[in-house]
Amino acid sequence: MKKVLVVYYSRSGLTEFVARQIAARCDADIERIEDGRSREGVLGYLRSVLEALVGWRPEIQKGRLRSADYDLVIVGTPVWFWGVASPVRSWVLRNRRALDHVAVFCTYGGSGQAKALDDLEHLCGRAALARLALTEVAVSQCPGNPAFHRFLLELKRVRSVAISWLPLQGQAAA
Repeated sequence: MKKVLVVYYSRSGLTEFVARQIAARCDADIERIEDGRSREGVLGYLRSVLEALVGWRPEIQKGRLRSADYDLVIVGTPVWFWGVASPVRSWVLRNRRALDHVAVFCTYGGSGQAKALDDLEHLCGRAALARLALTEVAVSQCPGNPAFHRFLLELKRVRSVAISWLPLQGQAAA
């Protein structure tokens, strides 16, 4: 079985929810990207907007897991102003050399998902083995979402990742 890592950043919890769904079904380790600055409230939102628009790379905390120890790394980001969340940008550029096989996903409110995923692939330095974009509305239906299932099937096909199709505790079967 392939070792899989799901790495994500989430400001509101939507991207975290999807990351946990993916990790549970791929029997993957999971790590949240932590940055040292508050992103709460209006000031946190404005800081996030500015960093996304300018392409800044904020300081992030060193993770406990090493991406080089995994056969596949799945990177998740919220879409911030048609781009990758700045903490994800920092993490990818820090770990880029160890990202031999990647898949990417994003959550978004309105638009910008294609550009964000393209940018994420560009940051990783390679094409993703699978891509997933879910709107805020689709996140709540993630376990039964057809795009979510296609993403998992693509991972299984290209990297022989073991996928659990059983519902998670407290969820209806998809």
